[in-house]
Amino acid sequence: MTKPDSVLTFLNTRPVEQAATLTQSVREKGHQVLTCPTLKISPQALPQQAQITLSTFDKVFFISQNAVKQFVERWQEAYQTGPVFTEKTACFAIGQSTYNAMKALDWPVVKVESNQYVTEALLQSEILQNLTGQQCLIVKGKGGRPTLAEGLKAAGATVAEWAVYERVPAAFCESEWRAFRSAHHPVLLVSSLDAWYGLEKMLKTTEYGHDKDQAWLFSQDVIVFSERIKHALQQQGWQGRLFVVPQQSNAGILISLEQISIER
Repeated sequence: MTKPDSVLTFLNTRPVEQAATLTQSVREKGHQVLTCPTLKISPQALPQQAQITLSTFDKVFFISQNAVKQFVERWQEAYQTGPVFTEKTACFAIGQSTYNAMKALDWPVVKVESNQYVTEALLQSEILQNLTGQQCLIVKGKGGRPTLAEGLKAAGATVAEWAVYERVPAAFCESEWRAFRSAHHPVLLVSSLDAWYGLEKMLKTTEYGHDKDQAWLFSQDVIVFSERIKHALQQQGWQGRLFVVPQQSNAGILISLEQISIER
């Protein structure tokens, strides 16, 4: 059990669909958790004839755990069965939690080194260097970075993208934010830039959107999912400590929380 003087108050900003397991895990470590999703998931329909088209792809990339979940649910709605990949198809995951979700479904997911679950690192893997004549599919949320698609095209692949969900702003969690503001040692989670921008947008429409409130927030500890997010926050003037998870998963978040407890 965590000692009383090392108890953290963790603001879990993950969407509702992903928040519960993380909240339970953090509480089991002895920390306080406030659930405050900054985004919610809005499902998007599969393209027409998706069942036929899926079999034509050599490689299928899933951008997130949400992409896996929404792909399966939309597929079951459309075809009353789960998706089936051909023997020639190799699946790839962006993020450790995405890999875990795909593995649990017994999909033909390629295992890479733990540091290769980030898009830029994955694109450097040997298996993706020469894709001439190959058909690649990216299953993702609406919007997002073009880095993966651009990298695959540069390697010679033809790329299609299926957006199976959209992340839209969630309602502001005023009571949780008030408790977070008064916590002895608050720790913010920023798992994506969209999540951060969602939080910023929410705060600007409330009484917590003043300069003094931003100054307080920017002085706190924050756990981020990538060096890219860390850099973006620093560019905005973040003054608090920034901890990049060793892997993009709940386990990685717990490791960062332990680091914060030790280094406080």
